[in-house]
Amino acid sequence: MFVGGAVLLTLDSLAGMLGAVMCWAVGVLLVVMLVIGTRVQFIVDDDGLTLVHYLRTHRIPWEQIAVIEQSNTYWTTGAVVVVLKHPPGRRITALATTDRLALYRGENPFRFIDSLAQLRWPAQAAIAAHRRWLAASSR
Repeated sequence: MFVGGAVLLTLDSLAGMLGAVMCWAVGVLLVVMLVIGTRVQFIVDDDGLTLVHYLRTHRIPWEQIAVIEQSNTYWTTGAVVVVLKHPPGRRITALATTDRLALYRGENPFRFIDSLAQLRWPAQAAIAAHRRWLAASSR
């Protein structure tokens, strides 16, 4: 489409204007895909977890979290799964923590290839922070 638009740009008519619009549309589409595609994040802080997905952000305070698990399903292997208290059993998967995105996080993607049961770094961090919050809130 981009090449077709560039060819049409060489014409001095309505087709040239159409080519300009096609090139502009492809450029905007690429920028939007880049921004949305690089948006995923997993943030652990003192107040709770923040899961930033492609189009939605989940801010989950520690009070709402029942348990933190690690996914073993095919597409989301190694991902942090947050199980909420209300509604009971609702599960939210942190897409930024899957094994498929390990390289983007700066981790060795082949480190956990043999062991599905071993906790990954994001899961360890989230579970440790949740345990610290539970210990502090029980005093």
